[in-house]
Amino acid sequence: MLKYLIWLLSLLTLAACESELLRDGPAPVAETPIPVMRSSSDDPAEALQAFVLAWNSEDFEAMYELIANRSRELYPQRNFIDKYTVAHSVIRFDGVEHRLLDVAYQGTTAIVDYDVVIQSPTFGMVADEGRVMRMVDEGGWKIAWSPTDIIKGMSSRARLTERADFPARANIYAADGSPLAEEDAPVYSLWAIQADMPSVDVCLDTLALATRQSLLTLRRLFVQYLDETFFQVAEIDSDAYEKYRQQLATDCAIFPSDGIFNKVRDYRSRSYYGHGIATHVVGYLGSVPADELERWEALGYSGADLIGRAGIELSYEQALAGKPQRFLRIVEGGSTVIRELAGAVGEAPRSVTLTINRDLQAIMAQAMADAVNYATPNWGAITGGGALVALEVNSGKLLAMTSYPSFDPHTFNPATEYNALEAVTRLNNDLRNPFANKALVEQYTPGSVYKIVTALAAGSEGIWDRQTHFDCGYFWDGSRYGDSQAVRTDWRLLESPPRDPAGAVTMAQALAASCNPFFYEMGALMFEASPDMQVEYARLLGLGAQTGIRGLGIEAAGNVAPPGDIAAAINNAIGQGNVTVSVLQMAQAAATIANGGTLWQPYVVSHIGDEGEPGYQLVNAPTVVSELALDPEAVSIVRNGMCQVTTVRDLGTAAFVFEDADYTLCGKTGTAETAANPHAWFVAYWPREEPRIAFAGVMTHSREGSEVVAPMIRRALDDFLGEPRKAFPDWWQEPYIPVKTQAQALADLAAAES
Repeated sequence: MLKYLIWLLSLLTLAACESELLRDGPAPVAETPIPVMRSSSDDPAEALQAFVLAWNSEDFEAMYELIANRSRELYPQRNFIDKYTVAHSVIRFDGVEHRLLDVAYQGTTAIVDYDVVIQSPTFGMVADEGRVMRMVDEGGWKIAWSPTDIIKGMSSRARLTERADFPARANIYAADGSPLAEEDAPVYSLWAIQADMPSVDVCLDTLALATRQSLLTLRRLFVQYLDETFFQVAEIDSDAYEKYRQQLATDCAIFPSDGIFNKVRDYRSRSYYGHGIATHVVGYLGSVPADELERWEALGYSGADLIGRAGIELSYEQALAGKPQRFLRIVEGGSTVIRELAGAVGEAPRSVTLTINRDLQAIMAQAMADAVNYATPNWGAITGGGALVALEVNSGKLLAMTSYPSFDPHTFNPATEYNALEAVTRLNNDLRNPFANKALVEQYTPGSVYKIVTALAAGSEGIWDRQTHFDCGYFWDGSRYGDSQAVRTDWRLLESPPRDPAGAVTMAQALAASCNPFFYEMGALMFEASPDMQVEYARLLGLGAQTGIRGLGIEAAGNVAPPGDIAAAINNAIGQGNVTVSVLQMAQAAATIANGGTLWQPYVVSHIGDEGEPGYQLVNAPTVVSELALDPEAVSIVRNGMCQVTTVRDLGTAAFVFEDADYTLCGKTGTAETAANPHAWFVAYWPREEPRIAFAGVMTHSREGSEVVAPMIRRALDDFLGEPRKAFPDWWQEPYIPVKTQAQALADLAAAES
């Protein structure tokens, strides 16, 4: 009896006013015996139990079998099932329990008094007490059903609704507290009329600079419209608009005005700094996808809510969104509240602070976009895109990660002025796959940047005396090792015209000169000593496995499987063959070389909330994955070789890019052969003494790493350090000349000798 009184008191409390609903805890769950299902019964209590049991398992067909003939006439089965389906979706039905109170008989009618508690992941236990069910005897008790048997108070005119009071979504901050995603901030929608522009080509250049879209993408947009057509160009944040306001007005005739042809429309929404500089890290908001609705509803969301769809916005959805204050009601006529059923207390949103250096992120994103646009007459028109990553050498903090091409995160926000269907179709049709985070989810053949691994392994294991010279010529014959390839060449032979051979080089100089024959030799010697030797050092540096960075979605693992034969080992030694890596992995490897052998765990989220405030949570701190027992002398040789890459004229492969810089960057170039044009690579650390930042970058299907990615890193560091910018190469404006493969170089040589 005491247990029953406590349960009844809880039901009465839950039926109180809205504010009381939000303060009280859930009602206790009633216990319902599980009987054998019957389609009819001589006992009304059994009929009720059968109905509730079918309801609990959402077996609407079985429920319909238990209702009276007259009810079937009034409510066809489809209508009956629809009413329950809609009610369940609103309440987010998760089960029901009942308690029988009384049964009264009036001839062939039975009046059943009972209470119900409906379970909901959003509202907890929704108490519906004092219910009355009418049954009729039709050779067994059947339910004279009406909508009030779903929830007391429902009728053909009243419906079950939910109101959610969402708090403002919390911001995402860069490491210094500056916003990367900001709620209720200005967004500027840019519109244009080509006939108003002094020069369409000049305007395209300005828009490419302001929006970081490729010139090719913008041109495809422009050609869709007549000269006199008023059309939307892009949306940008307030910082970008203020920076380019004058240029947009002068070059594109894009400026605010009165009337329907206002070319600068501003509204407030969630705004992303740079509108695309960090989309693949920060993510974006969008509506709940139809095929995910059930999962999100189980978490308390509705189909009308906006959710994080990628990156940090998705991974930290619960913290950023908090939990809305929700009310479950029966309303009539659209707004008249018939009954307040339940409420769910919300939770305050909490901001997320990242390790990202906002200035460096913006600079690297701009450098990559500017490079592709400037090189449009050359490799910029054929590249499949690329990525740049910057890691803090002595902590694993992700300072910047940019993937090209990017896209405006506002595209999926219903508040946008974009024609969302056209914008998404355009992005989906882009063969460069703007949605993919090319720094993380894609893996590539590394080419010569992998020679860092080969040099470290060979130097550490005594495969080659560190000071012994090797004659680096155009050709290398590996037949004495059992190589299946008759002759292999140095990359210098592939140049037009061929560069002079590097000549006699030490191990460090071989790395600086990227001497293929030396590394062919190391691959063969290491395979003879131990087939797994090269792979073991690659794995020590973090290659061949996911880095474990959290919050950014799927991550590629790469591949550094042991070579099956001598030819595979030789190929792998120069980063060809079966070796594949991600850009983040190569940045981690460069950082490990730079700090002398400490492999740090990369991370991007620092903390949630504000320190000292309720809900504050430190998510990540610098964590050592392993302290590698690397040979200090071998590490020194690798670092020395990387520094010569950028400083020693006629030897270092990127000296022409950095030799006039007021700072010293140590790096390694790479050009990876593919079935199409090569992938350009560059990995580096800065500065030479007491390194702070490690870089890695790739630009797919372009040209050599020294020609493409090294100038991007130079531009990024010039801007980051406030140094005078080195101009991009003039030849980027010239027609593209394909890079020769080894097979083409040998064929040309044979033709010249014949």
